[in-house]
Amino acid sequence: MVRVLGWPILGGLLVAVTLGMTRSIFLLGVPAGLTYLLWCRRRILVVAAIVAMAIGAALSPAAIRERALSVFRPHADLDSNSNAHRAICRIAGWEMVKAHPWLGLGPEQISKQFNRYVPATVPRPLPPGWYGHLHNVYLQYAAERGIFGLLSMLWLIGRVAADFLKHLRRDTLDPEVRAVLHGAIATIIAVLAEGMFEYNLGDSEVLTLFLCVIAIGYVALGHVSEGPRLDANNAEDGERQMQGAQSYPV
Repeated sequence: MVRVLGWPILGGLLVAVTLGMTRSIFLLGVPAGLTYLLWCRRRILVVAAIVAMAIGAALSPAAIRERALSVFRPHADLDSNSNAHRAICRIAGWEMVKAHPWLGLGPEQISKQFNRYVPATVPRPLPPGWYGHLHNVYLQYAAERGIFGLLSMLWLIGRVAADFLKHLRRDTLDPEVRAVLHGAIATIIAVLAEGMFEYNLGDSEVLTLFLCVIAIGYVALGHVSEGPRLDANNAEDGERQMQGAQSYPV
């Protein structure tokens, strides 16, 4: 039943994400995570997905096609302002990192000190947009918490991925646990990819989902690690029962 319903549910989710019109999600984050899953399942499915995406792009409404192309070719004031606004965030963020490379500006200081780090060569007034953060998770951590903070965050996520990948190499891994770990790694890939264009881990809904997925992965690993211990306990109980039976004469 799960296999039968899985593909329609996946299709519905992809349509919903696309209709959300957030470019960094439907053009980068979701394709990155989905590519990993398809590659692990059967590599030919990656080619099939590319063909399906090409057909979907050709048949999609004009608004979605224009939204995708606006990454490289802004066609309206909204897209032009959005692209320019993010470019200014990157410039200011890099200036923050250069000024405070190791410890950063400190928590919640990006919005308060943003204008100080916008070069004088940037035309004023700035394009409309939210300048409370830098719209890039890596730049945000480096500017706010310093390079040490960024490296610590990346090490932590890398350790999580390494733990999951290590167990996925086991041929005897339970299929349900394998599915959970693959899903967790796909989520990590998607979040890290989308984070290049958005401070996604700064949104509580994204961070909560991200941490829940990681926790579910470790819960699955807990069941794997408990398996041999339970078997050993059962074996010891059986041995004690045999010894007890032999102590009574028939």
